[in-house]
Amino acid sequence: MASSMRNWLDKIYLVYFIIHLPILFCVDLVPLYPQSLWVPASSPLHFLYELRAYYLRTYNDQFFAPPPATVPSFFPLFAFLELVFHLPVSLWAVSKLVGRGRLNGGAELLLLVYGAETALTTATCMYEIFLWDPVLVSAQQKTVLLGGLYGGYLALAGLLTADMYMRLLKRLEVADVRKRV
Repeated sequence: MASSMRNWLDKIYLVYFIIHLPILFCVDLVPLYPQSLWVPASSPLHFLYELRAYYLRTYNDQFFAPPPATVPSFFPLFAFLELVFHLPVSLWAVSKLVGRGRLNGGAELLLLVYGAETALTTATCMYEIFLWDPVLVSAQQKTVLLGGLYGGYLALAGLLTADMYMRLLKRLEVADVRKRV
């Protein structure tokens, strides 16, 4: 892969991780915070409650609907993965990508795993969205959720996975050639 293409893709990944961090803290991880910090109107982080309410009103994303809405059994696991995997990797990736240094093989391997995990969990959520009752979520709302919000994450995760795979494959091919010499 040409160096200019690699640099361009690394900038896309940097923007993704910079955007992903506030989404993690302000949307995805909020249910893991003590409710006393964000639910009551007098709580210090009540703006997070309002943000989630706005998101639900605007996009009707049932993953964020309050009880008695049914949360799929996999969703708490995905939230846990965001806390223990996405958050640290995103923080690390920003620090790694913000400079002009190249990613080493270990970094590429971690981002390959991150991309594959993100693609799989996002595709699972998209499949669940596709199955939502049209009485609850209209076809237009599903199109926005699938094509825009979740679809963008899936596309970027797929790109990251394929790119890191190709970078690692190139490293391995070079190593194989050196072994033969």
